[in-house]
Amino acid sequence: MNVKTSFYIAFAFGIIGNSTFAQVKPELSKEISSVESGLMPVIRFEGKPLWTLESRMKHYNVPGVSIAVIKNSKVIWSKTYGLADVESKTPVNSRTLFQAASMSKPVSVYAALKEVEAGKINLDADVNTYLTSWKIPENKFTKEKKVSLKNIVSHTAGFTVSGFPGYEAGTPIPTLIQILKGESPSNTSAIVVDKLPGTPFRYAGGGYCVMQQMLIDIKGKDFPTIIKENVLLPLDMKNSTFSQPLPENHAQWAATAYTMDGQRVKGKYHIYPEMAAAGLWTTAEDLAKFVIDIQNTLNNKSHIVVSQKTAQEFTSPFIDKFEGLGIFLENKSGEAYFNHGGWNEGFSSRFIGSKTSGDGVVILTNTNKPDFIEELVRSVASVYQWPNYLPPVYKALPLTEQDFNKSIGRYQFDKYGLYRIYRENGKLLLNINDLETPMELIKVGENTYVMQNWDFTSEFVKNASTGKLELVQVLQDKTVRSKNPQMGSDEKTPLELVMEGSFDKGLQAYKNAKIKDRDHYFLSEDYLNNTGYALLSKKDLTKAIDFFRVNAILYPNSQNVYDSLGEAYVKAGQKDKAKQTYLKLLEISPKNEKAVKVLKTL
Repeated sequence: MNVKTSFYIAFAFGIIGNSTFAQVKPELSKEISSVESGLMPVIRFEGKPLWTLESRMKHYNVPGVSIAVIKNSKVIWSKTYGLADVESKTPVNSRTLFQAASMSKPVSVYAALKEVEAGKINLDADVNTYLTSWKIPENKFTKEKKVSLKNIVSHTAGFTVSGFPGYEAGTPIPTLIQILKGESPSNTSAIVVDKLPGTPFRYAGGGYCVMQQMLIDIKGKDFPTIIKENVLLPLDMKNSTFSQPLPENHAQWAATAYTMDGQRVKGKYHIYPEMAAAGLWTTAEDLAKFVIDIQNTLNNKSHIVVSQKTAQEFTSPFIDKFEGLGIFLENKSGEAYFNHGGWNEGFSSRFIGSKTSGDGVVILTNTNKPDFIEELVRSVASVYQWPNYLPPVYKALPLTEQDFNKSIGRYQFDKYGLYRIYRENGKLLLNINDLETPMELIKVGENTYVMQNWDFTSEFVKNASTGKLELVQVLQDKTVRSKNPQMGSDEKTPLELVMEGSFDKGLQAYKNAKIKDRDHYFLSEDYLNNTGYALLSKKDLTKAIDFFRVNAILYPNSQNVYDSLGEAYVKAGQKDKAKQTYLKLLEISPKNEKAVKVLKTL
């Protein structure tokens, strides 16, 4: 049943707030009201109104929100909105627990760094020297270079398995060792190294499972206890836990998870035994204590968990400029911010902290609408004037024929990606890989354009060396983000070939590309799977099946690719092919319950 939450949001909005809200000073009350009425897109234009929190919750169908605002490294206010559970009309309150999802990662790293400072772990040592219950399988990559904790936490270890879907309440929950080995009832593949450790970023929650096991082996304790002793208790995060599943004393406070389309998650929420990667349950005020401790430690005002030196290493680039040791980094024209987001089934979240100004925010929601979260972040940043965080307000200018003539075409980005720029109803539009919703290029200056949801400007410039026209993207600090050359009519990306129906040519192009760039994201199992589901959602079954077929050929040992392909065949009514696909899945994973269940229906 598709549950609509708009009525319930209206019921709860405004009367559900932090218990101290009624006693706040008038100026703080005004600031809160400004935040609640100042939600905005990435790019703002003169004369365009801002949005209210209430209206955007309705727009996105967000059931509940919890927010804590940080100024001068203190929580100056926190407040909750909407409903923790739509069906029972239970409002969110200051003790409502949300899944922090991937924001669990930096908290887990903080606990590991405490062990580093205690001399129990060397950040640069081979992780296998600490693992006793399980070892990272040796292969040609690990023989050339060993995996270190630094590699794991910065997503540069070369581990597989980017994320985890979780487990429905009441279904078998795997042990951590089963997850590491990819053994039933684990719903993800074995966690292995399939590229050279120490090479650039590839997001891998799988590596955090390795860290989780390493800490368990070193400490001889269960993971929730380790995190509680190392981080949660010292920072007085008394309403937080990594326990999975939730014990009864915490479960009574847990918010219900709702999917992107407003459906209540079966069993109320999923269980995540991959605790270091996704297991934290918390409140906005509790998680703000973590953000504040990072700020205070960086500024030598706290040494509760780690030292200033370690905090600096934690929040400084290691291999990639945007990633520290388990935390993402943003440079806003010289102002440094650290952050992390989270996405579990039915929960999305975000925290941001300034390294120098003491500003920050924590936002938790019980649905998957990250765009709403970002709009609220920008409202907070605007009201509290975070240094260099927001782009300027632009004035939209009319397009001329010259604008269309010099820009329309196909542009290659990130080697295997495609920007298609075209004219429609007097507007200049850009589409990514012919998959996503087109975005309007809005003129704001001579040969300068912006898109409402991207924080950079675009220009069209002829490259003096190649003679090719390029779509040049420029960041707010005037550094070039990317240069994207215009493609000739005979140049096609592998994705384009499959999309236009040239399956064999497209498959060969993918195979050739994998030889040259085996770790490129546009060639990854994850991206191809997402492409298939994007087409499936558009009911373009033939193209969806083609991409799932490509994925199964490129990644023949993955359970997930056959599960997706089988699902698409079922939706297309191709039962014989669906049966063959699920039988193949059972060859890989003989105890796969979903495959057994589906085959009974076929």
